[in-house]
Amino acid sequence: MLYVRQFPKPRVVVSACLNLKPVRYNGQEVRDEFVLKLLPYCEVIEVCPEIAIGLGVPREKIIVYRRDNAFGLSQPATGLELTEKMESFSEKFLKGLSEVDGFILKSKSPSCGVSNTKVYKDPEGREFHSKGKGLFAMRVLERFEDLPVEDEGRLRDEQLRTHFLTRLFSIADLRESFKRIEKVKDLMDFHQRYKYLLMAYSQVKLKALGRLTAQAREENLRETLAEYRRLFLEALKRKPSIGQHANVILHIFGHLSRNFKPSEKAHFLKLVEDYKRRVVDRRLLVEFLKSYAYRFENQYLLTQAYLQPYPEELEL
Repeated sequence: MLYVRQFPKPRVVVSACLNLKPVRYNGQEVRDEFVLKLLPYCEVIEVCPEIAIGLGVPREKIIVYRRDNAFGLSQPATGLELTEKMESFSEKFLKGLSEVDGFILKSKSPSCGVSNTKVYKDPEGREFHSKGKGLFAMRVLERFEDLPVEDEGRLRDEQLRTHFLTRLFSIADLRESFKRIEKVKDLMDFHQRYKYLLMAYSQVKLKALGRLTAQAREENLRETLAEYRRLFLEALKRKPSIGQHANVILHIFGHLSRNFKPSEKAHFLKLVEDYKRRVVDRRLLVEFLKSYAYRFENQYLLTQAYLQPYPEELEL
């Protein structure tokens, strides 16, 4: 029987312009193929900080500037100083969020940009300083440092996109699964499903989470879940290397290899080496492993989040 993983909808804060709302400074739409494909799988929380602080559409452009080691926001054409309004809105909006799993913000934006936002040396925008982040995005990254925060520009990179999706859907699964956990065994089941994904991201954190789970007791389950969540989010922050992925793939293959002829083993091991040399894509190896798990009816492997960390329809 085909195993179909059920994914909870991640709660994602999205720049309103990326959801086809005409709120950009020039009133134009932003159509990003990946974002528009992803959003139907999510519970969307829209935000446009610039509209929220009273700026209209269309509007004169606003800029980020840096002065005395502090960042500000201004509108050169009108002379408006907007730093306090943006800081106030950011604090209120972000403080009011609960159970959010990630953010997708507008690239290059003076409010939302996670990357490539122009930063100037003065409020008038006369002298360029560097590329940086938008003021709202800075506060997002400070308050939600353990959550995936990206802009649509960076998500065009395949590795960053895969890392983002894996974190986003894993964190959503953690949030929803933890609502249903009543016994230590429930936590053990969750941890078992994420064993290989955690191994790919951080073997150190995998061991720490394993010890935490093994030591859990019914009487301290709530405290254990809070600590598990903290370590889980930390574990997923750094993108795995090719070597880390190859190690996990070999571990999973080890569960199945006794069923293969020596020539079949040699062929798969050659594919792993090809992957390490960037000759083949990791998805090829993952599909091989899933096929083998079906062939040998290995339910333990079929339920591993590593083999399907997010809906496969989101592969571009």
